[in-house]
Amino acid sequence: MPMSHAIAAPAAQARPPMAAGRRGSRRFNPYSVAGVLIVLVYVVIYAFFREMLPEKWSVDSAKILEILNYGGTDEMDNSFAVTAALFSIIGSNNLDVFTCASSAVFLFFATRNIRRAGDFFSRLLLIAPCIMLNMFAPSKETVVLIMTMCITVTTIYFRTSKFLTIGAFLGLYAIYGVFVRNYYLLIVGAFFAVHWLWRRPLKYHLLAAILAAGAIMAAPSNLLQTLQSPRDTSNAYAEQIGSDNRTAFTNIASPATGPGFLVNYVYAATVLITPVIYFHTPSDAFMQMMIVAMLLILYKARRRSRRNPGEFEPRFFGSLFVAHILVQLIFEPDLGSFTRHLTSVMLYLIAIKVSGNQRPAAGIPR
Repeated sequence: MPMSHAIAAPAAQARPPMAAGRRGSRRFNPYSVAGVLIVLVYVVIYAFFREMLPEKWSVDSAKILEILNYGGTDEMDNSFAVTAALFSIIGSNNLDVFTCASSAVFLFFATRNIRRAGDFFSRLLLIAPCIMLNMFAPSKETVVLIMTMCITVTTIYFRTSKFLTIGAFLGLYAIYGVFVRNYYLLIVGAFFAVHWLWRRPLKYHLLAAILAAGAIMAAPSNLLQTLQSPRDTSNAYAEQIGSDNRTAFTNIASPATGPGFLVNYVYAATVLITPVIYFHTPSDAFMQMMIVAMLLILYKARRRSRRNPGEFEPRFFGSLFVAHILVQLIFEPDLGSFTRHLTSVMLYLIAIKVSGNQRPAAGIPR
């Protein structure tokens, strides 16, 4: 039988896994479309229906605009005057466009890289109150939203050095703390404490709590009064002008003493972290769901840090968000203020979630 001299064709090579991954990543993602729709709906409401929104969502903005347009008064807090000075650089005629554009960019990044329904709905819990309380009028929170974008977006999406991220955080918080909100300097101090404790066992956390309580007991009474009295001052002023704030609460002990300060702090923590115990409306239930989602993200971030000690984002952004909570419990006068201030930095939590979706392949440097 004659032998064939034909050369056999080489066997077809299997596609490398990377090619399949790239092809899979191009599939239709309904959550990305939903994120774009959220941005578009926000822009439409801001542009055409903003005047129909509740006036209480823009009380702080009204103070800033009054200073910007007519000059300051002795009753205005300095932080409002400094914010008005910053906005004067943009110009009052351009301020609405600037606020809408910066908030739209914030929402764009807040709704990116969603892969699961659970991730989508947990982000909605964080985004919805942030939109209502922080994005429909120029305010101090507008500046905070931009700060958080500077700190998180470059880290998560442009993969900058962690040293640059920490430097941006320290620089922005120092400047903002000195000129606008002094308590941001406290947040920096709390961040380093939480960052050191982040992966350590429970006994270290208990020791840190004892040391913190001892420092408060030994602190001068005028310092304690300065830190915690804004809660009573704010609510007294609201009552004087006839404001009906359903969730307002006052200190139950004198903040000028160490024991009183600690009692007020624990009481405020129970009110603000578990609002459904004290208030019983659907909005309070929604707020409780939002807080549970935040705590769950932080819990998972700590577990990730313990499994992967070299992973930067969970420890850094988790510590920074917890530092905000710990400091805000000192002086927040009501649930609305607590929600407004906390959701303005919720991009830190989303940075944790996105970093989990973008874990680099082995051997690829960060």
